[in-house]
Amino acid sequence: TYLPTYNPFLRKHMATARVRSGRAKFDLGLDEEERELLKKAGIVIPEDHMDGYKYMPQTRVVDKQSWEVTAGPNHPPTSSSSNWKHPEVKFELGQGIAYLTLNSPDTHNALTDSLMAGLHDACFELHRRTDIRIVVLRAEGRMFCAGTDPKSFQESAQLSDGEARRSSVALMRLLHYFQSLPQFTIGLAQGSAMGVGLGLLAACDTVCVVSTARFVVSETKLGVCPATIVPVVVSKIGASNAKRVMCTAENVSAELAKEMGLVTEIVNSTDDFSQFVETICDKITLCAPLASARSKRLVQNVSSRPLTLKLIAYTGGELADVRISDEAVKGMVAVQAKVKPFWAEVPIKPLY
Repeated sequence: TYLPTYNPFLRKHMATARVRSGRAKFDLGLDEEERELLKKAGIVIPEDHMDGYKYMPQTRVVDKQSWEVTAGPNHPPTSSSSNWKHPEVKFELGQGIAYLTLNSPDTHNALTDSLMAGLHDACFELHRRTDIRIVVLRAEGRMFCAGTDPKSFQESAQLSDGEARRSSVALMRLLHYFQSLPQFTIGLAQGSAMGVGLGLLAACDTVCVVSTARFVVSETKLGVCPATIVPVVVSKIGASNAKRVMCTAENVSAELAKEMGLVTEIVNSTDDFSQFVETICDKITLCAPLASARSKRLVQNVSSRPLTLKLIAYTGGELADVRISDEAVKGMVAVQAKVKPFWAEVPIKPLY
């Protein structure tokens, strides 16, 4: 007599499985006391009862699209703009605009753990601030960013494989988190950028640099692959230019960086940065905040992707959602009334 599948004894012991050759084979594992209880109930289980029965778990592979993967924080924030605790990063808020300033000139703004923590906490708040329309990333000192802190190379040699992977992933997630900010981001490079510093600029929506700035990714000269910045750099300047910059460790001039697409504008002095920012503020002021943020995310999600039915459905769905938004409705009313829409009534004002 075989044990019915609804019997509690069978349900209990079928949870135990032994994996053999990549497959799981169930083992009832009944002890003598349980066998006696079953025998009194008129149920006899042969020793070879489970022979021939094999269980193969059903594995479902889900092909996620880029728009189904959202950027997220690495950890809860330790501070906010109201109680800022990161001296290596200045976090300033103005009317519709925020400034993030790398403030470690003694180390040439090398990306230390504390500097990364400051950028992370600022991004955490900015992802939730609908009143901020523009984010400016800039730096103090001679260099914009000297890349990864040299001490980290020595420390990484002592890390286990798992710890090293988690550290690299945390940096990549931070770049993605910054790149995915709903605000329009402006990078201002008053000096040269190396390694991860170039990655930070590549994560910006537009970049203005002084004519004397240089850009280099020299990891390959040290026997290291610049893996952490590859996604943002490739999305910014394309595969061909990215291979040139990373494989040759070429010292790229501001003019060449502009030809590649890394740089948008070149100015003679940092004094010209304010005019560049002001021009963008005037333009963004006239654009609806939600529509602008959705447009930015749409560009990121469809960039370099083949035209498929899923992509068409996604873009069509985005348009359908935006059309019925409060901004779209009030925007059309403003057009018909020949007045400024509500979002353009308060101009974005640069702090510098």
